[in-house]
Amino acid sequence: MRTPQKLLIVALPAEAKPINRHFRLVRDNQADAFPLYRNQEMLLVISGVGREAAQAATRWLGSTAEAKQAIWINLGIAGHPLRAVGEALLASEIVDDASGRCWTPRIPIDPPCDCERLTTFATAVTDYGTSGLCDMEAAGFYPTACSLTARERVQCLKIVSDNPLQPTSKINGRMISDLIDNRLDVLEQLIRLL
Repeated sequence: MRTPQKLLIVALPAEAKPINRHFRLVRDNQADAFPLYRNQEMLLVISGVGREAAQAATRWLGSTAEAKQAIWINLGIAGHPLRAVGEALLASEIVDDASGRCWTPRIPIDPPCDCERLTTFATAVTDYGTSGLCDMEAAGFYPTACSLTARERVQCLKIVSDNPLQPTSKINGRMISDLIDNRLDVLEQLIRLL
């Protein structure tokens, strides 16, 4: 039986860089809609920032891959009002701030990290509210990926990049790559669980 493909959607090249290096993913120059990196078991697409970009990249990847049996993961950075920068969190609930729509992922038994509510905003958040993760892609990725495969195969893994003590103005590409690189162990554990 063939190993299910792992399909990853990230928003930024800085998020992709350590994943590509770690899993030895190579750029597919035949892909023209989005930057695509691959090896025999994994495909990674850089969607660009925002809900619509993540939705389009997920739909596109689903049309080019064996989506139904695949494992889908949206990996990226997110803000949080209380959690420390560098902490990895799985989305236990995804809320679209613009529409109010809400989705509840099926979290694996014994997840590799803590779980939190995740709200997707149209722009970067500097007022974090009182709880939960803040990103710009999950509400575009999650329902689209769920339309392509079983819900238990779709997860959003976020690494805290900013909080009230470390604002978004301090984020740069090197920091993003380091944050992702330092939590690749959590990504590997999540893939094994799925």
